[in-house]
Amino acid sequence: MDGENARDAWRRRAAAAYFGARVRGPGGAGVRGTEAVLVRHYAELTRTAYLILPPSDGRHGRVLAAHGIVQDALPGRGAEPLDEDGLRARVVRGALRYAGRRRRRLLPRVWGLRFFTVTADPDALAVEREVAALTPLGRAAYALLFPAGLTADHVASVLADAGAADPEGAVAEAVRAGASAPGSRRPVRELVDAGPLDPCTVRVSASDLLRRRRRRHTAAGAAVTALAVTLSLVVLVDGDPRPDRAPVGAPVAPVAASVPPVRVAPDAWASTTRLDFAVWSTRGPLAGDAALADRAVRAWQTPDPGLTPHAEVRTTPGPPVGTPRILFAGDVGGERVVLLADPTRLARYTEAGQVRTLAVGAADDSDARSASAVVLTRGADGVRLLLAPWVTGAQVRDLRSPGVSPRPLTVDQDGVTGPALLDVADCARVGVLELRATRAADGNPYLVADLGGLAATHLTYMPPPEFTHTGRPSEAASSERALNAWSLTACMLADLRGHGLRLVNNWEFAHFALPEAPTGEATWSCLHGFDRVGGGTVNVAFTPPGADAAATRTVGAVRDAPLCSRSGNDVVGFTWWQSGTGAWFLVAAGSRDIVGVTAAGPVTGTAEGRQLVVPVPATAPQGPLPQVVGRTKTGTDVPAPTAPE
Repeated sequence: MDGENARDAWRRRAAAAYFGARVRGPGGAGVRGTEAVLVRHYAELTRTAYLILPPSDGRHGRVLAAHGIVQDALPGRGAEPLDEDGLRARVVRGALRYAGRRRRRLLPRVWGLRFFTVTADPDALAVEREVAALTPLGRAAYALLFPAGLTADHVASVLADAGAADPEGAVAEAVRAGASAPGSRRPVRELVDAGPLDPCTVRVSASDLLRRRRRRHTAAGAAVTALAVTLSLVVLVDGDPRPDRAPVGAPVAPVAASVPPVRVAPDAWASTTRLDFAVWSTRGPLAGDAALADRAVRAWQTPDPGLTPHAEVRTTPGPPVGTPRILFAGDVGGERVVLLADPTRLARYTEAGQVRTLAVGAADDSDARSASAVVLTRGADGVRLLLAPWVTGAQVRDLRSPGVSPRPLTVDQDGVTGPALLDVADCARVGVLELRATRAADGNPYLVADLGGLAATHLTYMPPPEFTHTGRPSEAASSERALNAWSLTACMLADLRGHGLRLVNNWEFAHFALPEAPTGEATWSCLHGFDRVGGGTVNVAFTPPGADAAATRTVGAVRDAPLCSRSGNDVVGFTWWQSGTGAWFLVAAGSRDIVGVTAAGPVTGTAEGRQLVVPVPATAPQGPLPQVVGRTKTGTDVPAPTAPE
C-alpha cells in the first residue's frame, strides 16, 4: 500500500472509530450508512470546510471549526442515508453559515492548546492567498473544483443543493482564480495536501498557561473533557508516514545526522509570490562545509551535554521536523554560525572556541518584512544580522531622533551586516534598522527592531482617525508623523524584549489638549506586540503635552488580548496628570468609536465624546484607581485597562 492510500486508510479507521461511538441505538441504519460515506471522504470534506471559512478567523479557529462542521454534517437518527454529494452540500451549507457568523458551538472544543496547519510550501501559501481573495461562495466552488476534483457542472449542482443563490457565478469566480495561477505551479490538489490548507495535518502549541494555572481548580472538569476531545481530534489528523508530515501527538522522528540539510536555490525567493523564511537562499562561505553542517544538525536533533540550548518564548522545542534547510554558514564576528530552518522554526548553531550554543525560535506567520533579518551574533560592538535576499538597502536609525537621517550600514555579498547598535534598553538612544526592498512595502523604507529574538521584529504605525492612512506598512518608516509618533514611544520597546514578537504596531488612537497645559497636546498610543501563535502584549501609553519619550508612561497593559487590533479596535486609556500649575486631574481618552467616558469609584465623572477630564484632590493619585469605562456608538462598554503594578 503506497503512502497516499495508507494515509487515507488510517484516516478512515480513525474517523470510523470516532463516529461509531456517536451513532448507536435503534433507527440508526441510515445514519450508519451516511457515517460510512463521511468516513471515506472525511479528509476531503474537512479541507472543503477549511477553505470556505474566512482567513480572518485564524488557523486555530478554522482547524477546529472545519472538523466541527464536518462532524456536525452527520444527520440525526431516522434520517435517510446520504451519498457523498449530500454530505458535500451539508458541509458547504454549514461552512457558509459559520462564515456568515451565524455561529453554533461545535465540537471539537479544546482548552489550553492551539492548532496550526503546517506552513512549509511557498506555492501552497500562494494558493491560500488566492483563495482568501474570493467570496465565501467562491471559496466553496474553488474547494470543490480543484482539491476535490469535481467538474464545473457537478460543483454547481452541489452548491445549488447547499442553497447557493448563484452557483454558476461562484463556479465562474473560482475558475477565474484558478486560471490566473502560474502555469509552473504544481496542481492545487497536490498543493492543498502540502500543509497550509490541510486541517488534518496540524501542529500544536500551548496557550494561556498562566491564566489556566490561576483557574486550575474551577477548570478541572473542563480539562478532562478537553483531553478527551483533543485525543479525538489527534486521532483524526494526518496519518502520513512521511517525516515532514508527522501526525500530531506522535513523536517526531529525529532527522538522521548523516542526512545533509537541504540547500535553497539563490533565486527561490524571486520565483514565488511568497516572501518569508521558507524561500531564503542558502548563503555563506561555509555553506558547503559538510562537517560543520552535520554538527549543526546533530545539535538540533539530539543536544549533547556540552551544548547550551535555548528555546525562545512560545517556541516548540525539540528536533527539526523533516530535513532542515540550511540558510547560512560562515564566520561572523569571530564565531562560526550556522542558520537552519524547518517549516515553522529557525535554529542558530554557534561555535565560539569550545563553547557551543543552539538557539531555536518560531519563524512562522511571517511576511516579507517580519522575515527581513535574523540575528547572527550579539557583541559589545553591536549586533550582526543576516538580511533577507530581497533586501536591497539597510541603515540604522535612532527612533528618539526622527529628524536625524539614518546612518548607512555595511552589508557583504552574503547579506551579513556589519555591527549595528540596535540596543532598545537605553532610552537615550533607541536604534532600529531601516530597510528597503523592491518587493516589500512598495519599495519604501520600513523598520525592524532587535527585541532579543532570532528574527528581528517589524515595527508599524497607525495614525489617529482624523489623519489619512493608506494602510501600507511602508508608512511605519516613510511618513514624518510615523517617525514622530515612534519617537514618543521608543522607550517602551525595552519592555517588549524577550516576548517572541514578530510585529509591534504603534497606534496613536487619540490626542487632546489638556487644561493648564504647556504648548502641545497629550498623546494616547497603543502598542500591540503580535507573537506567532495569536497572542502577544498590549501597552497603552500616555505622553503629556509638550513631553518626549522620557516622560511617556504605560497606563494600561494586558496580555494575549485582541485589544488594539482588527479584532478589538475600541480602546480607552486613563491616568492621573498634574498640570503646570500643580493641579491634579483624572484624564481619559478613547478611540474613534467611543462616544462617552465614565469614571466611578474614588473619582467620579462623565463626559460625552472621546475625552474625560476631571479635577481631583492632590490626595487622589495616592489612593485606589477609579474604574474608567468607555461607551461605543452601539452601546458597548469598553473598560480601560489598568497599569501594571
